[in-house]
Amino acid sequence: MTVHSPANESVRMRVSGEADLETRTALATFCRRNGYPYLFTEVLEPLLSGRGLVLALAATERPWPPKGIGSQTIEAVAIAVLGTEDRAHLTPVLTDRRNATNIGLVGALTKHLLEYLHEADVPSAGYLVRQGDRVVERALEQAGFAEADFRSSTDFADYLEFSAPPRNVIDALGLARLRVGDLLALSLDGAELDRLASYHFALAAGLTAYLQDSLRYAAVLPGLIDPVATLPPAGVPPGTPGPAAT
Repeated sequence: MTVHSPANESVRMRVSGEADLETRTALATFCRRNGYPYLFTEVLEPLLSGRGLVLALAATERPWPPKGIGSQTIEAVAIAVLGTEDRAHLTPVLTDRRNATNIGLVGALTKHLLEYLHEADVPSAGYLVRQGDRVVERALEQAGFAEADFRSSTDFADYLEFSAPPRNVIDALGLARLRVGDLLALSLDGAELDRLASYHFALAAGLTAYLQDSLRYAAVLPGLIDPVATLPPAGVPPGTPGPAAT
């Protein structure tokens, strides 16, 4: 039993490539409540109008009325964008402030998203990491990722893609043998907890500057574009469009 176990018992999780009005409203509220409203209005909402966005959502529902605006509260969200050659570009799991240390919820949501991508025959999933940011690189290496051949740039830094087949990550994080219920209750041994905590906290810390509207210091870029599709002909990768530098 952990401090998060009682709340996790009422969480419902789902993975979908579509978002109805209730979910869109809940996403907008989630982003505003946690201090980055622009993420929904400037990035997620336009993407939701197209194809290729996959959302893994952990939400609680109000008892009555069960439908309508405000009927669900998002506790955490994991995002993948399916880009060129069906590769998945990942954004680290975003959690509500009250779930900042809820590794059980993060692990369960990560398991749902990676299994969805594996079953959809997605060949690889990856993150864009600032070149030379060894802490984030090491956390990803321990989770089964390896440096790929794609690079991108912003005005401030170069970024390397670390990618892996979804199944490899599931196995490296030990998620294959763990049931969702055990994850939510955090019924893990020390090594399993260490792997999940290192993976999540390194990525969450790396994304913080981006979420705070400070692209200059972002160690991890959200996977909310298809980097290859946005390359100019024979040009230098333009990087990820996002918040203004501060």
